[in-house]
Amino acid sequence: MSKKMIASIIIVCNTMMAGFPVYAATNNSSSDISMSQSVKMNRLAGKTKYETAKAISEYYCSGKVDHVILATGNNFADGISASVLAHTKEAPILLVNSTVENSQDAFDYIRQHLDPSGTVYIIGGVGIIGDEFETELNELGFAQIVRIAGLDRYDTSYRIAESLHTTTGSSVVISSGEDYSDALSISSFAANKDWPILLSPAKELPEQLRNYLRELKPAKVFVTGGEVLISNNIISEISDLLPGASIERLMGQSRFDTNVIIAKTFATNPATVYLANGYGFADALAGSTVAAQKGEPIIMVDPSIPTLPKATAGYFENFCANNLSPDLVAFGGSGVVSDEIMANSKRLISGAVKGTSIYSIADLNQTVTQNESYSLPTTVPAKLYNSDTENLPVQWNPQTIDTSKVGTTVYTGVINGFANTIKLNLTVREPLPIAQYTTYFDPGLANRTENIRLAAKALDGKLLAPGERFSFNKSVGERTAEAGYKEALIIEGNSFTPGLGGGVCQVSSTLYNAVILAGLQIIERHRHTLPISYVPPGQDATVAYPELDFKFRNNTAASILIRSFVGDNSLTFKLYKK
Repeated sequence: MSKKMIASIIIVCNTMMAGFPVYAATNNSSSDISMSQSVKMNRLAGKTKYETAKAISEYYCSGKVDHVILATGNNFADGISASVLAHTKEAPILLVNSTVENSQDAFDYIRQHLDPSGTVYIIGGVGIIGDEFETELNELGFAQIVRIAGLDRYDTSYRIAESLHTTTGSSVVISSGEDYSDALSISSFAANKDWPILLSPAKELPEQLRNYLRELKPAKVFVTGGEVLISNNIISEISDLLPGASIERLMGQSRFDTNVIIAKTFATNPATVYLANGYGFADALAGSTVAAQKGEPIIMVDPSIPTLPKATAGYFENFCANNLSPDLVAFGGSGVVSDEIMANSKRLISGAVKGTSIYSIADLNQTVTQNESYSLPTTVPAKLYNSDTENLPVQWNPQTIDTSKVGTTVYTGVINGFANTIKLNLTVREPLPIAQYTTYFDPGLANRTENIRLAAKALDGKLLAPGERFSFNKSVGERTAEAGYKEALIIEGNSFTPGLGGGVCQVSSTLYNAVILAGLQIIERHRHTLPISYVPPGQDATVAYPELDFKFRNNTAASILIRSFVGDNSLTFKLYKK
């Protein structure tokens, strides 16, 4: 290829880097008006991780390329060391699925952009990316195919490193082969400087990596991650192998902390900050080619929350403190890097908010039992932009509490330094009953239903003091026409016959069963002379004024409240301790 043609390709690619938005989503909400307008936002995304990788590759270069790299989108192990190779070859990283048929986004890019004499680098063995991919590439006219694969992920990273022809005395990176976040955090910096990324198990260096380090004799070794991922034993091994080398461990308390420590080590003044899902590898891997061009950071975010990890918020705040305003580019759709995360990142970078500024305060919902003592909270938890939670003092209106009435009262709260008011929805509910029992009746029997309603109403709200005795007949009274009772079937002897107050025995029997469940002392109870259907056999309590009564005693140390509820076809008694 002529130098003129190469220069043309570089110009096209750099032009694309300067401002070709494959998929842009900028949040220009009213709250951002006061922000520095120099912080631009862009998003590189597709509907799937494979589409996103293609979108990133289009952004990387929409012209012709001489090389592309294929890595699986289903597993991180082989691909995370390929960022350095991609930068060296000026090649985008395309992600493929398990079959050619499901990898058309990658093949579309190759058809449109790979020079016919160009090379496709396949990362991983045929168990990861099958032979059918090579067959498809050959049928498309691409003959230059190089597969880089080892016996395992560690061997593959070693073989990628070998292909780089790194100069003796250079730096290298040692990252865990069991997790992707630390390797991807350093990938753009290592790629920019052509430092190989070698994967290692936690406890001991593989032999091929030992041999590689002996031969390369790097002057500096960066170890990413804590001791759980890369043990101190490996640090000792490296020291023994390279007695003259400087070894620096880059680690934090979490993947996000480590990510920021790496970014602060290598990118104090970036022109662009790239945001990616901290709990997924695909978008960051594909995006590492873009970030590596100028050695700029890929910052990991937690897609489950709209705020930034504490270390990340601090990193962004420092830009404003140093009069820096890097642009923001998200790798992936709003499901992994939300518009709110991008907007909050911009707010922190531009100085519109600080990490310790209040992001949100959720409304509160409290439920108490009727007449229960309750005090309004003096503080409420506030979510900060750095994802911390701080309890802040609050002033409520109204300030008085009344739990004597069942229902919901809304209190509004004011917090100093927070523009929005918050709400506390205080719901007062009836106390849970110590016992309840329900029976059912035929509402089509109008007279009987009315008698049930009258007797149940007479008992509703009755309060028994400790030791007090209850009499059904005394509480309900004589069942007379003057009292509103109607004729319905009653049991007299061994037959059913019409009589005033038919149905009242269902009320006494229902109450009896609730009293039994509450463990109260039964003083008097009579059974019907014929079977009845609304309670199980033997669990009835018949009454007939004034001869037959149902009596019990409140043998507890608390007052007992009787509540009755009559539905369309049901009768329920609930007993409460007061």
